[in-house]
Amino acid sequence: MGNYDESLPVVTGTVVNNSTKEDNSDFSGKGEKQTPKCRDPIFALLLYINVAAIAGVVGVYGVDGGTSDAGDTDEDTTIEGFEGYIYVAIATGAFGLLFSALSLMVLMRIPQILIKTSLIMTVVLSGVWAAIAFAAGNLVGGIIGAIIFALSCCYAYSVWSRIPFATANLVTACKAVSSNCGITIAAYFFAALSFAWSVLWSVAIVAVQDRTTTCVEDENGIEVCESINPGFLFLLFLSFFFTQQVIQNTLHVSVAGVVGTWWFSPDDNGCCSSAVTGSMIR
Repeated sequence: MGNYDESLPVVTGTVVNNSTKEDNSDFSGKGEKQTPKCRDPIFALLLYINVAAIAGVVGVYGVDGGTSDAGDTDEDTTIEGFEGYIYVAIATGAFGLLFSALSLMVLMRIPQILIKTSLIMTVVLSGVWAAIAFAAGNLVGGIIGAIIFALSCCYAYSVWSRIPFATANLVTACKAVSSNCGITIAAYFFAALSFAWSVLWSVAIVAVQDRTTTCVEDENGIEVCESINPGFLFLLFLSFFFTQQVIQNTLHVSVAGVVGTWWFSPDDNGCCSSAVTGSMIR
């Protein structure tokens, strides 16, 4: 998946036995393989209840939402009531998937220069921002841009000597991922799952707002609608954040497991290697 400069080091792990005769330790340098099982049953149950509750809200209220001014709840009106929100969720999700795919391609192609390039671009763009703001006569924007430009220069100067180490780590990580490319398929699966959850949640929050808010006309004939119940908002956003974090961290620990396995067993790789499948079910 990527092209790597052979002159750059790719780091792998080496098992070192630190036991001595005095401590009689049996430590072998590796941890023991744990039996796959559910280690957080309470939070797993909460996740299932959470997803079921949101799906239930969509099933009960979402299909009847989007009422018209006359109180009609036919199928056409229902679709029109939520289609705008659904289209926005689909558009943002599709953009996120596309941007993620492009970012991964760039990362795998130029890991050797990516850190330096991003650091230089940060300095250049902040300087351009300051210059454009001053040229347009925006003194406040120019000063803010100049401050950010100065801070970016200081940061780049302070970390420049550490870039080779960070680059070696990045190249190593890219090598681990490219050797177990099946984990990228898992990444796109979780991205699609997160997208589907966002769409479902978007319909749910609009359905709750439609069902719990009332609109009346004031003395001037202007329609005034009350805001959604803050308690409902809190629970809905908590639900969204909780599920998104579960999806995100499931992918995070899966990638960590793949890299950890590759670190000590670089020859055990492949699209559907044990490193990939084992990390998904730990």
